[in-house]
Amino acid sequence: MDPVTPDRPDLPDDRDLDDGGLDLTPRDLESTAVRRSSRRRWAPLVVLGALGVVVVLILMQAGDASLYFKNADEAVAERDELGDSRFRLQGTVLGPPEADGSATVFTLQYNGVDVAVRHTGSEPALFDAGVPVVAEGAWNPEGTEFDSDKLLVRHDEDYQDYDEKNPERLDGDESNDT
Repeated sequence: MDPVTPDRPDLPDDRDLDDGGLDLTPRDLESTAVRRSSRRRWAPLVVLGALGVVVVLILMQAGDASLYFKNADEAVAERDELGDSRFRLQGTVLGPPEADGSATVFTLQYNGVDVAVRHTGSEPALFDAGVPVVAEGAWNPEGTEFDSDKLLVRHDEDYQDYDEKNPERLDGDESNDT
């Protein structure tokens, strides 16, 4: 008798078993379980590693943001409290900066107080005498000189001096008119 009959559709159709069409060989469940568990074990470690990198980057950025500005007169008055901690020193460059080996030596002044600065590193293009600058660094161990490794040039929006020195740049130039 045929296992599937039109009057008994609830019986299984096992005709393809005789022809080898259905493979009922048991699977190797151990190797599948090992592969799944090893993936599950590494996923949290990868996520924790990525979070660790993000936290380190945030802390590095916060370190730069925590540097505070001191005017030259404030830095001299608080020299003992500042010790060898890094901060940003603000003032105006007095006289022309001078080269001293691999360093540039100059004096910053703010409110009549002078600070000797020894800068190692590159100088901005606008760095010169009479220019307000911010030097980033710390007091040397003796507390006699400010050791800087980064300079920022401060400037204002007053371009009147430029207009007076270069009148030909403004007269008759209609290329910038809107």
